[in-house]
Amino acid sequence: MPAVKKTPRPASIDLMLLQQEMNRLFERLATLGRSERPGTSEWVPSVDVYECDGCLRIVVEVPGLQPDSLRVSYREGELTISGERRDRRPHGVVGFLCMERPHGRFTRTIALDASLDVRQAQARLAGGVLTVVMPRVKDRRGRETVIDVVREQG
Repeated sequence: MPAVKKTPRPASIDLMLLQQEMNRLFERLATLGRSERPGTSEWVPSVDVYECDGCLRIVVEVPGLQPDSLRVSYREGELTISGERRDRRPHGVVGFLCMERPHGRFTRTIALDASLDVRQAQARLAGGVLTVVMPRVKDRRGRETVIDVVREQG
């Protein structure tokens, strides 16, 4: 019986898959020293956090998700973004030859060590990118606070 011979994949595809795996490994290693809690996520969206115009901006890649499938909350210095991408298999598909688009639930918790005005925070979803804008509270260190002195009877 002759052996079945697979046609080899182009080297560029192998390199791309290796790069994706290395990126995932480095992302996991980078989170070891952070206060971010490891989740029971089925997938992990990419996140950028930066400061611009007196605000913190948190940008999360969540292609294919709708606003009603996302939850953004803030508690005790931690911003938590969670959601779910449903498995959208085309009708009649028996099996996949390649399946790289993740689905399922995710949770990202990001420690934000800054004074923020959470009541003014905004979250917008456009083009598969969630952007959360959280204004910083103006620095109050230079403000004088007067404390009244009360005379005790005695």
